Amino acid sequence: MNAIVTTVLPVFGLIVVGYGLAKANIIDGVAGRGITLFVFNVAIPAFLFRTVASMTSQDGAPWALWIAFFGGLAMAWILAAIVSHFVESLNVSGGAAPSMATGFGNLALLGTPLGLAHFGDGIAVPLGMILSIHAPVLWFSATLHRELARNAAAFSIVDTGQTLLRMLATNAIILGLLAGGLGRLRGLGLHPVPDRMLAMLSDAGVPTALVALGVSLAAYNLKGSWGGMFVLIALKMIAMPAFVFLLARHVVSLPPLWIKVAVLFAAMPTGANAFLFAQRNDEAVPAVSGAVALGTGFAAITASILLWLMDAGYI
Repeated sequence: MNAIVTTVLPVFGLIVVGYGLAKANIIDGVAGRGITLFVFNVAIPAFLFRTVASMTSQDGAPWALWIAFFGGLAMAWILAAIVSHFVESLNVSGGAAPSMATGFGNLALLGTPLGLAHFGDGIAVPLGMILSIHAPVLWFSATLHRELARNAAAFSIVDTGQTLLRMLATNAIILGLLAGGLGRLRGLGLHPVPDRMLAMLSDAGVPTALVALGVSLAAYNLKGSWGGMFVLIALKMIAMPAFVFLLARHVVSLPPLWIKVAVLFAAMPTGANAFLFAQRNDEAVPAVSGAVALGTGFAAITASILLWLMDAGYI
């Protein structure tokens, strides 16, 4: 239990620091966005590149991991779409925004720091496999969901597919994984100087991600749509990890550590991209905004419980 406390408290402590800096106007929204871009486009890709380029073997199949994680996500997504029809604050565009809020977890700024702090660098491969396609696949799915619900006749799968390909081709995390994999296959290795630079960038990723998350949370509020907010939190932080756990344990074959990564990532609260999707379309914004802010607060408790269950061997 002490290991969990020393994992969770520093993580959420840095989130509080970022929140406090934003509220005190020491760091504004522009600076917070800059930190977030650094995390997504530099620090995490550097960590994944360095890890993949230097790893010796891989003990799990990406398809099995994707089936477990994204299969569980799809089940939660469909459930959210159904439930949204019965909740006034969520009943818009066929439930696209609620489904996005249920599926899109805060993996980069919260899940990754938590996982690395508790399990170490050994989770880099499954972490990268999920993280690399998480945002593009969910943006594509949410856009497809919304457009089919609103106007199926005018929807173009070709245009949406091209958008997805552009997102994948310009995703720094994917490029970092691919570059690291290419370097490993060719046996290039890493010179001590760039290796040390990459290590320094990697080390900077966790604290800056957490501070950036705290800064971003200062912009959210909990006003209105409380019922919808709690529905989204329950779907995201209870239903989705339960679905992923069932698939990971009983449908596919995965190493125990990979199962833990999949379930931990599935249990992360709603991420900022879900809010951006809701805000861009002006649909279910209060409920999604509240799910991001309040869900992140709840995660300090739920993550502690989840990590304890993992360490005790129940997951």
